[in-house]
Amino acid sequence: MRATETAIRDRWQGQYQAWRARLNEQKRQPACYSLIAVQRTTAIAKWLAGLSGAATVLAFGFYVQSYLAILSIKNDCVSLRFVADATTGAIVFARLFLLSGVLALFALAWPTAVGIGRNVIRWRKALKLPPLQPGQEFDGWSEYRVTKNVTSFQLALVILSSVFFFGLILILVFSEVGMKPEGVLKEWHNFELQCLPQPPDDQGVS
Repeated sequence: MRATETAIRDRWQGQYQAWRARLNEQKRQPACYSLIAVQRTTAIAKWLAGLSGAATVLAFGFYVQSYLAILSIKNDCVSLRFVADATTGAIVFARLFLLSGVLALFALAWPTAVGIGRNVIRWRKALKLPPLQPGQEFDGWSEYRVTKNVTSFQLALVILSSVFFFGLILILVFSEVGMKPEGVLKEWHNFELQCLPQPPDDQGVS
């Protein structure tokens, strides 16, 4: 039993030491793979920003149309509630698509922001180093440092933006209201029930 525990402990220690060795090697190596990761993540962020912007415009356009439709409806409770519900859904989708786009834009701007921050630090400390030009934001940094300070945060922003964007798309695709006429009729019936006149409260005989 003790021999088995010793073997397991030795194996875990060996794996930990190998991981530490790789980490130390990354701290010594100049940035290479992490720069490629930044470029690819930036390309995905551009794509997400464009799609999210287009979706935001479409959702906001539908919101404006629904809002104008409410103004033309007179004394029809069911129609007013139906259109008002569509208006509320449209503005919610527009805000979430906008959030997805903002996250993608932050991912796009993060490498540039890191370069600006490094230049500000050089200026404040009066370091006798030339300013970093566009495309040189990570000069002098190791593989580990670029991964830690840039790639990880940028990737997290892109993943979060993707979750919002594709999550909303899936909701729209699998929505019963938008996919089947029966779903629209069901929603209409629910609003008809809400618009039924309420019976007056019975007054108790004193």
